[in-house]
Amino acid sequence: MSNPTRLRAGLAAGALAAAGALVLSGCTAGGSGTPGVTTVTVMYATSEFTKEQVEAFEADNPDIKIDFVEFDTNRLNAMMTAGDPPDLVRGKPSANLFARELATPLDDYIAESDVIKEDDLLPVNDLWRWNGTERGSGSLYGLVKDFSPDTTFWQNEALFTQAGVEPLSTTEPASWDDILTKGEALKAAGIELPIGIEWQWGIGGLLQEMVEQQGEQIFSEDLTEANLTSPEAIRAIQWLIDYGKLGIGPTSLNPLAAGQDGPAFTGGEMAASMDGYWFAGQFTAEEAANVAATASLAPAPTWGERISAVNGGVGAWIPEASDDKDAAWRVMEYFIGGQPAIDRAKSGWGLPALESLWEYLPTEQPYQQQAAELAKAEVEFVVPLQDSPYISIDQWNPELDKGVQSGILGEKTAKEIGQEVQDRMNTLLAQGKDQLG
Repeated sequence: MSNPTRLRAGLAAGALAAAGALVLSGCTAGGSGTPGVTTVTVMYATSEFTKEQVEAFEADNPDIKIDFVEFDTNRLNAMMTAGDPPDLVRGKPSANLFARELATPLDDYIAESDVIKEDDLLPVNDLWRWNGTERGSGSLYGLVKDFSPDTTFWQNEALFTQAGVEPLSTTEPASWDDILTKGEALKAAGIELPIGIEWQWGIGGLLQEMVEQQGEQIFSEDLTEANLTSPEAIRAIQWLIDYGKLGIGPTSLNPLAAGQDGPAFTGGEMAASMDGYWFAGQFTAEEAANVAATASLAPAPTWGERISAVNGGVGAWIPEASDDKDAAWRVMEYFIGGQPAIDRAKSGWGLPALESLWEYLPTEQPYQQQAAELAKAEVEFVVPLQDSPYISIDQWNPELDKGVQSGILGEKTAKEIGQEVQDRMNTLLAQGKDQLG
C-alpha cells in the first residue's frame, strides 16, 4: 500500500482546542505507591479500551498499573491547563494540537519498537504527521487505532434491483452527480430513503474532499485564509443544496429519529449509505442478515482526482507533559499493535492502521470479502486533506450547515452561502492565529 502525497484534512482540526487539552487525573509515573510499579493514566473511551484489556495488560506488565479515566474533552482541557495531563490520550489528529506542541513525537519509540514498525504503518497514519507548517509529513505525533475511507458507500443491491436502478460499481468510483441521479431514480421508484450521507456528523469534510478532488483547496497556502467562493467550492455547496432539495436522504432539516443511517440501512429501508467500512461490523447481527446477503461496498465518488477521505483517524497520543512517556508508549504499543488491535480487526468494525493486521479482517461472508478487497484498493487514495492550525472543522462545520440549510430552503444561493461561510471562517482564522501566536 503506497504512500500518499497530498494533504487532507477532513475533520480536523482542531482546535482540539478543545482538543488541545486533555485532562488527566492523577497522572503519574511512579506514583502507584508500590515500589517498582509505575502508574500510567490512560484517558480513553471505555467502549474502545475495555476493562478486560486493562487487566490483561497489567497481568503481562506487572511493573505498570493503568489508572483509567473516561475520555472527556472538558476534563482533558482542565488537566492540561493544570499541568497534570494523562499519559496516553484518545484523540483525532489536528494541526492545532501539533502546532501547540502538546504531543510527543513518536519516531524514536517506533524506531526501537518490536511491535509497531515504521514499514508496517499504513499511509493513514500520516494524518498524525506534522512538519512544523502542515499536516501529512514530518514527525509522527500519534497513531491511528482503526479507520475507514469514510465516503465509500454501502449499498443494498436488492433495493436497487427492486427499483430497476443499476447499483454503484464496486470497482470504479461514481461521480457525485451520479449519486444524485441514482438517488432521484430510486426515489421515483418508491424507495423512501435512497441515499444517506450521515449529514448529522458534519458536511465540512465531505465538502473539502469534493473541492480537493477538483484540484482546489479551501485554505490558502499559509493556512491563514479560507476560500469558499471558488467555482469548485460553489459546485460542492450546490451539490449539498441539491441533495437536500431532492429529498433523497436525511439532512439536519429532516434527520432520522435514530440519529444515524445504521438502523435504516440494516432494516432494509435505505438503499445506500456513505458510512465506509465501519458498517460491516453491524451486518453480523441476525436481524441484518437479509441486507447483508446483498450488501456491497462501493468506492468513494469523485469529481476528478481520486481522493478518498478519512475524516476521523482516531487513535492515541502521548502528551509532551506526560510524567512517564516510556511507560505510556508500552501501553500504546499494546493497544495499537497488540491483542486489542487484533481483536478489533477480527470484529470488522474498522480497518487496522498496521498493514500486518489486515490478515485478521473477517472474510467468511461474501460482503466481508468484497469489502476487504475494496478497502485494500481504496486506501491507495487516502491522503491527508488540508488542515489549518488556526481553526477546527468543528468550528466552521456548523456555519456551513446553517448556510446550506438556507440554500435548501431557497433563501440563499450557493455563492451567497460560500461568501458568508468564508467571511466567518476568516474571522475565526484570524482569531486562532492571534491565539497561537
